[in-house]
Amino acid sequence: MSEVKNFLFEIGTEELPPKTLFKVAASLAANVESGLKHAGLSHGAIKFFATPRRLAVLVFDLVTKQPDHTLELRGPTVSVAYDQEGKSTTALRKFLENNGIAINQLERLETAKGAWVVAHKNKPGRTTNELLPEIIAQALGNLHTPKQMRWGNSKYTFIRPVHWLLMLYGNEIVPATVFGKTSGNVTYGHRFHHPAAITITAPEKYAEILAEEGFVIAEFQARKQMIFSALQNKTNIGKVLIDENLLDEVTGLVEWPVVLLGTFDAHFLEVPQEVLLVALEEQQRYFPVVDQDGKLLPHFVLVSNIKSKEPARVIAGNEKVLRARFTDAEYFYRTDLQFTLDSLIDRLKQTVFQDKLGSIYLKTERLAKLTSFLAEKVGVATALAKRAAELSKADLVTTMVFEFPELQGVMGYYYALQQFEPEPVAIALKEQYLPRFAQDKIPDTDLGAILAISDRIDTLVGFFGINKTPTGEKDPQGLRRAATGILRIILERKLNLDLKELLEFAYSCYSPELENTLATKQVLDFILERLRAMYLENGGDAKVFNAVLATHPTKPLDCQHRLDAINFFKTLAEAETLSAAHKRVNNILTKTTISDEVKFNPKLAKETAEKALAEIIAKNKAVIATLTEQGNYKEALQLLATFKSAIDAFFDSTMVMVENEKLRNNRLALLRDLRALFLSIADISLLG
Repeated sequence: MSEVKNFLFEIGTEELPPKTLFKVAASLAANVESGLKHAGLSHGAIKFFATPRRLAVLVFDLVTKQPDHTLELRGPTVSVAYDQEGKSTTALRKFLENNGIAINQLERLETAKGAWVVAHKNKPGRTTNELLPEIIAQALGNLHTPKQMRWGNSKYTFIRPVHWLLMLYGNEIVPATVFGKTSGNVTYGHRFHHPAAITITAPEKYAEILAEEGFVIAEFQARKQMIFSALQNKTNIGKVLIDENLLDEVTGLVEWPVVLLGTFDAHFLEVPQEVLLVALEEQQRYFPVVDQDGKLLPHFVLVSNIKSKEPARVIAGNEKVLRARFTDAEYFYRTDLQFTLDSLIDRLKQTVFQDKLGSIYLKTERLAKLTSFLAEKVGVATALAKRAAELSKADLVTTMVFEFPELQGVMGYYYALQQFEPEPVAIALKEQYLPRFAQDKIPDTDLGAILAISDRIDTLVGFFGINKTPTGEKDPQGLRRAATGILRIILERKLNLDLKELLEFAYSCYSPELENTLATKQVLDFILERLRAMYLENGGDAKVFNAVLATHPTKPLDCQHRLDAINFFKTLAEAETLSAAHKRVNNILTKTTISDEVKFNPKLAKETAEKALAEIIAKNKAVIATLTEQGNYKEALQLLATFKSAIDAFFDSTMVMVENEKLRNNRLALLRDLRALFLSIADISLLG
């Protein structure tokens, strides 16, 4: 059994980006694991560490060298290696010389393409000490991060400037130079509590030594759990709101977490809660405290990176900073209340939506038309819809939203209520931006839903109309997110809206007309592709989606009902043979041309099976049409499943492509009628 040792690698840096720290550390560990695998070095578990000033990877039970392996060296073909007298040629002698092998080591390799001379040579494995510097350098080089930086006069680039490098295999230093730093067995503790060097005596003792001597909790998840537990213990003051993203960010900001409780003046609670939460969580990275009803209390919890001898001074300093933030927010709020939303609308004329698409003011005019159009479809009061659209973007020119852009819509809601706008209008202003991301909630009200849909539809039509479409992974306008939002609102609120109709109306609202006259079709296809992506992400079958897409659906909710029906149809015993029969019908009709004026004539039917199929189609045609109009696709498919015996009998006993033209066309017309029934739901021939 090969000897094994533990290996530790650590790179010390300036403060790393906290939001991506965990992801970067995990990626580095994955790169190291990949490098070890590629080198043929077996090992045990791999653990990674991440603090604001360090990234580290610990590999347990790493073998001391690669296994020996045999190389197969292929030389020239036999005809090139030997001359007509069987003597070695210059080509063969060069091959032997270059690879350090003797002629008696050669073998003959016969393949389908000819015969070659080959030799097998044993190659000893390299030591792990030799390989590790290459593996680490490559792991760091392949680390994908949004931004790299250069420091000093160095030629190197990394996420942050590098200060030290530790590489320890067993109790031996692995000699290496990375980013101009020479490896050693020394790390450094907390910047304030223990800035001195710390010697790591064994890789597996790394986290323990840093915690005991250096005031550093090196493991990200352990540090995160410490903070989480401390936050949960602050229950005597209320409930601490623990946002997972904020918790990750704070964990990435500290090496020695100390959780402290602060307070602020209760009069600040008169400012909308969302404003205070932005200042607390996003600006200061504090954890808010709420009561049992979710109302903000005048307390906050901060996570300090220092265990101070005077924690009261640390708390007081943070309270002072927060007071300044809240004072600014209060001033912005009071200032904005001096103006009505109505009075701000005119200012939108100076706010550009997009150079070629004009101002935000023009967008609100289009939204007023769009929401009124949708209001009639959904059953919302047109006057309310129009009013919500007119006010929808007014808060963009308020002082508060200028300072806190993430509060757009939210501030519109509060200002609208203060100015006695109808409550449904105020709620719609807040809901217009929902959903903001993949798992976000959708609007709770129909008015909010149609305003949110109108806003996204107008944006999609506008950008496609000037040929600004997503390319590859790039989507700076967030058009994919807009399309997904439209679909989620329609499907989750069960709105029976026709996208084609809505897109065409949205296109007509642009004046002058948009340059891309194909915009509405392109946007419809784009949205349907997002629907496909959503369906497949939820475990749907691509064949089922294609079967429904073949009917050119324009209503997402109707499309969803068809998908559900086809999934049900697939469970029926008749599904497979009916799908095959439909494919056969498609093939026959595709290869022939028959005028639309040719209709099936029962009097021309000769065969019993032909008459039986015609009879079952005639008997059920109107019923299936009614069921599909009602969206009852499952029942329609159940009815079509009863056609199986008649269809099987027809193909078993009836020749379609007979010489008699009238008879042939009559049978083709019958098959066309059959196909039309299936296509009123989906193209089930694509299920096979």
